[in-house]
Amino acid sequence: MEAIKYILAGYSWAVIGVLLVFLWRVAYFYERTSGQRVGYRFLLLPSLLLAAGAVWYLVCGAEFIGQPGGDLLLFSGGILLCLFGFRLQELMTGERQ
Repeated sequence: MEAIKYILAGYSWAVIGVLLVFLWRVAYFYERTSGQRVGYRFLLLPSLLLAAGAVWYLVCGAEFIGQPGGDLLLFSGGILLCLFGFRLQELMTGERQ
């Protein structure tokens, strides 16, 4: 049963990693084609924070709740990822009022 838990957690985080790569490529493509500065390199920080939070929980062997250090890493990575996504959306849609 523990093996299934780790396999599913690894699969979930692999899917999240693929989605982060797609977001990074969209931001990179948009910066190259539009000439606007997007700051696609900033996406590295939320990616590292999310990866660190996932590793924290996998190393501790705990469920994905109740570890303040892991929760803080996941929360801060998620907030930074949301901010990056909103900024990219505003740039790509022309910052409508």
